Amino acid sequence: MPDLKIEFDDLDLLKARLDAALLQFESDVSNTQELEAASGHLILAGAIDQFSTKWNKHRMDIRDNLDWMKDSVGKIGTSFTKTDDALANALEKPPVNKTAIPHAQTGGGNGRETV
Repeated sequence: MPDLKIEFDDLDLLKARLDAALLQFESDVSNTQELEAASGHLILAGAIDQFSTKWNKHRMDIRDNLDWMKDSVGKIGTSFTKTDDALANALEKPPVNKTAIPHAQTGGGNGRETV
């Protein structure tokens, strides 16, 4: 079976980039308002407002998906770290087998062992 390699630095970088994208989506509303004010023309400002209102729903859907992806990437990193730590600890200290069968004793010459 091939080895599974997780690049934790890449996961951290992806999470940081998703955070940056989320911040951009949050500031998108204020950028639109600034653009309306800077347009200097009522018809153009109205068109910007109409577009921004329609875009807002799609922006929220994308933001929700980005947020879900960021959380998922974080959970993946945490899960693999916990699993890796548990496996490393198991290699250092093997678990005690509490259900081990006691040493068998030889029975009455019939070749069978009794427990």
